[in-house]
Amino acid sequence: PMWMSALELALWNFGAQGFCTAGLLYSSAARASFLTQTSVVLAPLISALAGEKIKSQVWGGCGIALGGLYLISTAAVTGDVVDSSASVIDSAVSNQGDILVLLGALSWSTYIVRTSKLANSYKELDLQFTKSAMLAVMYGGWFITTAMSALSNAGTSFFQAGWIEALTPLWSGWNSALVWVLLIYSAVGPGVVADVLQQKGQQETSASESNIILTLESVFAAVCAFVLLGEVSSMQEIFGGMLIVVAAILASK
Repeated sequence: PMWMSALELALWNFGAQGFCTAGLLYSSAARASFLTQTSVVLAPLISALAGEKIKSQVWGGCGIALGGLYLISTAAVTGDVVDSSASVIDSAVSNQGDILVLLGALSWSTYIVRTSKLANSYKELDLQFTKSAMLAVMYGGWFITTAMSALSNAGTSFFQAGWIEALTPLWSGWNSALVWVLLIYSAVGPGVVADVLQQKGQQETSASESNIILTLESVFAAVCAFVLLGEVSSMQEIFGGMLIVVAAILASK
């Protein structure tokens, strides 16, 4: 039944976002960005283990895309000075974050592989609506758990004074109209519309090719940053973006 497929996709999606979010508490954004994009290699590996034959140009595209993503994700930290006095504990915490982010990349890769398998079995709107509803329940449970923990740490509860003050830090800016506009946009655009289009596209495209094409996200982000924010990319970032474009073209042939 469709609800079981939607539940499976929701779990993989929840794992991808949840692990990456938790990993960012311990790893730098640049490291997390690159580790997350290892999904470009993980997806074809999962597909190959499942018995799918991966074309040689797809493997080549994976390698080229990974190189481009490395250049983009490390451009912002080029020249950073490493603190030689960092403790063993700091290193262990960083490794913990890396593991969480890699688990998120593995979950995302599995989500893409399973979407390719299920895409032709259900209508896009039906499956994605059901998946999104289940994700809402999962995130609601996460929020309630976090809220209860915050109340406990503050020594109060929903039935005692001070509970609003204890929960306010969990959602800074909740009373801002701009925040709500951005939340609604992210839910409708990158959320619902993107998921529907992705499932529609994966009806005709393998998981490995889809994942390489999806790495163009970093290129689109650079273009949007230039147009909307006036940010200028470095030569390293531009070269990395060119490699990703080449990889997407190669994998799509």
